[in-house]
Amino acid sequence: MKIIIAEHMGTCYGVKKALKAAEKFADKDMDVYTLGPLIHNRQVVEKLDKRGIKSIETLDAIDGGTVIIRSHGVPPEIHGQAAQKVVELVDATCPFVRKIQEKVKEYYGRGYQIIIVGDAGHPEVKGVNGWCDYSAIILDNPENAKELEQYEKVCVVAQTTIPSDLWETMKPILEKKGEEAIFFNTICNATHLRQQAAVDLSQKVDAMLVIGGRHSSNTQKLFMLCKEHCISTYHIETAEELPLDIIKGVETLGITAGASTPDWIIKEVIDKMTEMDNMKQQPEEMNNTQEEPVNGETVAENKEEPVTEETAVQNGGAVPQEEDVVMETEEAQEADTETMEGIEDTIITVRPGKVVKGQVIQVGENEVIVNIGYKADGVIPKDELSNDPTLEPSDVVKVGDEIEVFVKKIDEKEGSVLLSKKKVDIEKAWKTLKEKHETGEPVNAKVLEEVKGGLIAIAEGIKGFVPASHIDIGYVEVLSDFVGQESSMKVIEFNRSKGKVIFSRKALLEEEREKKKNEVLSTIKAGDRIEGEVKRLTDFGAFVDVGGIDGLVHISEMSWNRIGHPSEVLETGQRVEVLVLGVEPENERISLSLKQTKPHPWDNVDERYAVGDIVSGKIVRLVDFGAFVELEPGVEGLVHISQIAYEHVEKPQDVLEEGQTVDVKVLDIKPGDRRISLSIKETTEKPVREERRERSQSQQVHGEDQPPITIGELVGDIFNEEE
Repeated sequence: MKIIIAEHMGTCYGVKKALKAAEKFADKDMDVYTLGPLIHNRQVVEKLDKRGIKSIETLDAIDGGTVIIRSHGVPPEIHGQAAQKVVELVDATCPFVRKIQEKVKEYYGRGYQIIIVGDAGHPEVKGVNGWCDYSAIILDNPENAKELEQYEKVCVVAQTTIPSDLWETMKPILEKKGEEAIFFNTICNATHLRQQAAVDLSQKVDAMLVIGGRHSSNTQKLFMLCKEHCISTYHIETAEELPLDIIKGVETLGITAGASTPDWIIKEVIDKMTEMDNMKQQPEEMNNTQEEPVNGETVAENKEEPVTEETAVQNGGAVPQEEDVVMETEEAQEADTETMEGIEDTIITVRPGKVVKGQVIQVGENEVIVNIGYKADGVIPKDELSNDPTLEPSDVVKVGDEIEVFVKKIDEKEGSVLLSKKKVDIEKAWKTLKEKHETGEPVNAKVLEEVKGGLIAIAEGIKGFVPASHIDIGYVEVLSDFVGQESSMKVIEFNRSKGKVIFSRKALLEEEREKKKNEVLSTIKAGDRIEGEVKRLTDFGAFVDVGGIDGLVHISEMSWNRIGHPSEVLETGQRVEVLVLGVEPENERISLSLKQTKPHPWDNVDERYAVGDIVSGKIVRLVDFGAFVELEPGVEGLVHISQIAYEHVEKPQDVLEEGQTVDVKVLDIKPGDRRISLSIKETTEKPVREERRERSQSQQVHGEDQPPITIGELVGDIFNEEE
């Protein structure tokens, strides 16, 4: 029996996230619950129960503790109820479900009628409905959609696990139900891939097994889809339910599993089937004689461990399709050289599985014709030219090129030979990637598409996964910006047996930055003027990239005049010239100055100001003994308290304020000491005061040539008269 595993199957990201959250609390002396069964798999729920994690239907069932929100999500009022009951919530809502909740909340608030395409009884749909005050219209068939009344504005979302064809059927109907209709296809991509892979596989096998919980919606959909194409389709929860008597005689058996089916259950089924069929692990050297995969599915026959979605398609779907190709290597062909020598002088012998050389004689839009020295020319279909679907035949080969090709099929009646260049290139590519993984040498990778958690890139004809955290040194918000781009990357993980390749652009960038950083630290010195880019602003300064390493421009080194924040002078991304103040290679620190690349404001100050000049300035600081006035950025002069006004001033704050513009007179300039004495009062006229009569009347009536008048002369004989 040949067992074929579906290319995409088993637990999805949301389920894995929920299981990971539960694992943190398992086997601990705590009151931990899940709000409803964590996943729709009875075996998993029972295991969690034994490890101390109980399932509850409502928060009313408990008085406190920790509650894990499953991947299906919950309505918003659950959070309020939890706060009232002093219950700690661990939110394991699937990010794709969270996205639906946010869209529903947003458009409901904008006055749209929410329509959910899905199962009204599904916990995900119930939770989403709560985000629009349970006002959503929930539809799961076209007939109900046709009967729907008209609305001014409708917003349509999908349950993450519905079949894609249901969405495509409902969309044109619902488009007519609103004057304005907005659609968000929120079907999880993993669901679509899992369903498509199951359908494709069910069309090629004698019998089909669908593994998953009886109450799992997505598993039930997989079963129905497979049943449409393979009448011998069976839904089982565990290995114990295998219909051994029925499937014992089938030649090819396909296996798929729902999103809530853990790997250990899938493995138990495979192991039991292997044991039943008395399959034994073949020696490693026999691997090259394994049968060719069927359109991307992995053949599990004679393998010790089944290839599941987590292994064969982990991180972007790099499936070891080409590894199991039956092909003769050049070494094997050399063994036939002597016996075939005479024949090959005329017509070479061609058989399926052989690698031959040929010359490209024609390049079309969908195929390439190759002369391989056989009685008929070989044909390479477009999809057998390269593993990169974005390339056209003319991008891969040119007329006259000599290439190696793999003979896939010979049709003697038609006299045609089906060839593949891709298979030969893939074989070589695996070797190349392995070498580059071992040596650390980068590869040139082209990004093909964005997937959950990262990007799919192709290098040397092999597809691999680029995790979001390995795309750049910093956080990348829009991954799709990289689609279609080519860049150098490092192979940070390589496992040919599992078809797993992980690329990292970040690792190469960090390596290059480290190299540049060391070069900078070893070459620059204090006093150098260099250019850099402002990377980050803080309250105390700015970090400037000076070629692979950041140096610090302290706020005191940004401007000759006082500033409150670096943003007054610099902005992120700005190119600037800076002066190196100091370098500490051992600490990887570089001190920089921006202001010292510009002339000092006090240079030639005596050419711009002269004693007696009256100029305008701004009061920048008040002190007990006077006021500092800024004449220009970096040049300040002092108005002593005695020079503020003609009348007595107790405190400068009594008559002046910071920020005030005043006219001042230059009293003194000392460029060497960087001091300028200023006066405010001397810019105005001195007030006129009434002179006191300091002189006596006697001083006013006598002259210099006359003696002063005596008192006796003034009073005369006044005393005599009294007598």
